[in-house]
Amino acid sequence: MRVRHACLIFVLLQAVTAVAAELVAPPAALGIQAATPQAASSAPSASAQPDLTAVKADFIPGDKTIFYDDFTDMAGDEPPPHWKVRDGAVELKVGTGIRQLTIMSGRLRLTPNLKGLPKNFTVETEVKFDNPGDARSVWYFHDKTWSGPGGEYAALRVWLQAWSDSLNVGVRHSGKEGVEDLASTTIPMKYDQPVKENIWIQNGRLRIYINGERVVDLNQIELPPLTGAELGPETEPGKTGYRLVRFAESSPDFSQIITSAGRYVTHGILFDTDSDRLKPESAPVIKSVARGLETNPNLKLQIEGHTDSVGSADHNLDLSKRRAEAVKAVLAAQFKVDPARLTTAGLGASKPIDSNDTPAGRAQNRRVEFVKQ
Repeated sequence: MRVRHACLIFVLLQAVTAVAAELVAPPAALGIQAATPQAASSAPSASAQPDLTAVKADFIPGDKTIFYDDFTDMAGDEPPPHWKVRDGAVELKVGTGIRQLTIMSGRLRLTPNLKGLPKNFTVETEVKFDNPGDARSVWYFHDKTWSGPGGEYAALRVWLQAWSDSLNVGVRHSGKEGVEDLASTTIPMKYDQPVKENIWIQNGRLRIYINGERVVDLNQIELPPLTGAELGPETEPGKTGYRLVRFAESSPDFSQIITSAGRYVTHGILFDTDSDRLKPESAPVIKSVARGLETNPNLKLQIEGHTDSVGSADHNLDLSKRRAEAVKAVLAAQFKVDPARLTTAGLGASKPIDSNDTPAGRAQNRRVEFVKQ
């Protein structure tokens, strides 16, 4: 009997010990990921980045910004400071992380404060259509013969026409031979997010991209020197708005610039807000750098990260370092570049190339530079 009691007591003690061990066991022992502190400046993992090798987009935004507006310096009850408004009204709509210049008249004209256009340039536009039925957003590019608002005699007209589940993209050219419709293509579209429209004019070639996909590619277009542009939305009030507009001068490709100047400045490498995670739109620029390194096996580069002055200096310095390291990590892991050929430096906001007092200046200062070593 004593032996049976002793055995029972032993079994009970084992059970109590097991329960106690489970109660004090670290989470990992129970199949739960334990939280561990991480250094604020931990190096980015290449596996945490999107696969840029799989991105088919080839749009490379111009490097020198000549106009930029994200409406961050516009007050809600004031007109947009960087645009001339005619024949209608606009209103600033603000939400979580969103500032949108919303069209409040059915037909009006918005003219960005541009001082001419270079021969080769890009235009990036983010336009939000809400429940579209028949809404249009039209860019008119004009020369010195421009006859005023309306755009009927614009040298070049590029439009988006939003239907309920599709988007028509069209191009019309007015030249010596008269008016010619150069393109009209319709693609499926959902309007839960802004439509990203990118226009690239380079040496008589016109490419248009919608959400990263090339939908129009025309060549041998004879354009006169263009003196300006006008944005002409045609929509029901409150149904269309703009969140970003950027004009930039295009430059030769990476290999030409790095060989001749020894420094390549790009605004086409983009990151998630306050993060070192690259956006897929960065793929075309990074691919061009990888090709340049492949064709020139003796080339070594320093990758510099730069920010604007918004936020603390320490935070911006750390962010710029991590972003430069992220570019290096992707070049090495995804494009098989020998990491020994790449060094990095984060400079924060210490070397601005423009004023930090305007949206355009801040956009210029947010950049990545590659420096020949």
